[in-house]
Amino acid sequence: MTGKLFFELITPEGVKFGSECDAVNLFARDNKKGAGGGSVGIRRGHARAIIALDDGKTVNVVLDGKTVFSAAVTGGFADVSDNKVTVITSGVPDKQ
Repeated sequence: MTGKLFFELITPEGVKFGSECDAVNLFARDNKKGAGGGSVGIRRGHARAIIALDDGKTVNVVLDGKTVFSAAVTGGFADVSDNKVTVITSGVPDKQ
């Protein structure tokens, strides 16, 4: 793999999208009722993390300064490890 990050979005139907990228921006869920957790930006070299995703918020994948993929996810989580971000969600709307 090059000096890029790798992103993969997985739903119960299988892999929806996978690509090298420069950054992934997503919204973390806060476990306090009614409070959002806020935006999280992930780049190459990010510490290992498992992030619960805020339901209905958008995950954006950026390559060369342009958003190459964007999807509102139905909950789930992001696993960040070894320069790879894997988002596992119960679904994304067909029309994005």
